[in-house]
Amino acid sequence: MGDERYSRNEALFGPQGQERIVATKATIIGLGGLGSHVAQQLGYLGVETQKPIDCDVVTSSSLNRLVGAVDADIAAQTKKVMVAKRMVEAINPSADVQPVYAKISTSEAEAAIAAADVVFGCLDRDLLRLVLTELCSRYAKPLFDLATDTGGEGDELWYGGRVAFANGAGCLVCRDVLDQQEIRRDSMSPEQREVHDRIYGVKRGALGETGPMVVSVNGVVASLAVTEFMVFVTGMREPVAHLTYKGHVATVGRNNDPPEPGCYFCTGIWGSGLK
Repeated sequence: MGDERYSRNEALFGPQGQERIVATKATIIGLGGLGSHVAQQLGYLGVETQKPIDCDVVTSSSLNRLVGAVDADIAAQTKKVMVAKRMVEAINPSADVQPVYAKISTSEAEAAIAAADVVFGCLDRDLLRLVLTELCSRYAKPLFDLATDTGGEGDELWYGGRVAFANGAGCLVCRDVLDQQEIRRDSMSPEQREVHDRIYGVKRGALGETGPMVVSVNGVVASLAVTEFMVFVTGMREPVAHLTYKGHVATVGRNNDPPEPGCYFCTGIWGSGLK
């Protein structure tokens, strides 16, 4: 591209690969601990058109992991999407970051997904991931979905995350990535949820309480996702369908299980929104 900015990138995947990255339009849903890492890394990689989608503002508890946020953003109630815009355009003045301050269920968010070449899902609830899966399937958009989590106590403590890739031949549903019990509970009315919890009990995570979350674990998972994006866009290799990072035992593994056939999202509605 005749630009020293990307000379080290081009040493790995060539000028044509860099041109493909620069031309890619990326939409990121969720600009918290994971999404802010993704936005930053895409900015350094050379993605110039980004649409970050989020409906939240910076709080004091965000500052341990929200890349680009500063203390002054708390009093200013700065929107997370505006933090992303400020950060990416500071990294690369040629970048065009178009923030969407909205929920995923809005027409604004749907339009941003429909306009994307690649979508990153950085959400915290599986019901929202299911909504995103449907939108990406309808508009035939490649989706990199990210998640981090922790659990256990003492010697049983675990922490890590995963990256799942969906592109019409396997998705979060037919690869059994989503927690169907969590989705069912989140889909209930408040009255139904109260009855359900009284009968069956409920885990802390389902109550919406926040657990441990640190910047380094988010960074590892985001880096895995952006690397899979890089190889996908440049043509270096096919992205892996499902990567799992286990920080407590310092491993990254891949799930090679085939998706369930006849998936509604992969075959039933794939590309139907383009007709």
